[in-house]
Amino acid sequence: MRKLLTALACLFSGCRDEGNANSSAAKQDASKDDWGQKVVWLQAGNQDNPFPQKVLDCRAVALGFTAMTSDRAIAASFNQLRTDDGRSLIGSLPNDDFIVPCDLRFPYNGKREDGVLFSAPEMEDKWDFFAYDSRLYVRRSWTGLLLHVAELKYTDTEVVISTLHSNREVVHGDADFARAHLRFLILTHLGRKKLPFPIPPGANLEDARAIALAGFSSYGRRAEFAFIVKQ
Repeated sequence: MRKLLTALACLFSGCRDEGNANSSAAKQDASKDDWGQKVVWLQAGNQDNPFPQKVLDCRAVALGFTAMTSDRAIAASFNQLRTDDGRSLIGSLPNDDFIVPCDLRFPYNGKREDGVLFSAPEMEDKWDFFAYDSRLYVRRSWTGLLLHVAELKYTDTEVVISTLHSNREVVHGDADFARAHLRFLILTHLGRKKLPFPIPPGANLEDARAIALAGFSSYGRRAEFAFIVKQ
């Protein structure tokens, strides 16, 4: 069972040490008898689907499970990183850098400040965000692994991401998934919007439980719904 859950976490997290830690949380909560029956596909227009496209309802996992780890080193890492301002990331790029051209645009209020944009307040929050020198740095909150660096351009009304550097394994070497993944992270963590998370290419769409568990491993409480990037 542990190997299975670790594999599910790898679907999103890239089989890193944090994926193993997160999978142990899923193992603890997976004993709940009826959660799997609640993970179902919802067509557009369904009264339980708040989005314009078909989505997988993962709320039984995202809102019902608790993130924890039995690895003391991981727990200590998470706690220590809560006071880190991310300056050590300046000038760094993710390992196995996968470069993705982008035209992602977000509203801009004209107030530009470098520093901590979002620091995970609890272990169900899996990402930290920092901005320095027109770059957005996105790392995992449990381990501090740098997985995304976005090049930022500012206009009077928008922040534009023109280029994304991502860890190739985490985005599965797929540019469309990488853009959808980053957009989801930014809008849910910094924009506080509720959106479905992108299902990675190659995932078995018939294995709804695996998708829900892997989504929780990667996105925590924000993994309430999932969608297919390429219909």
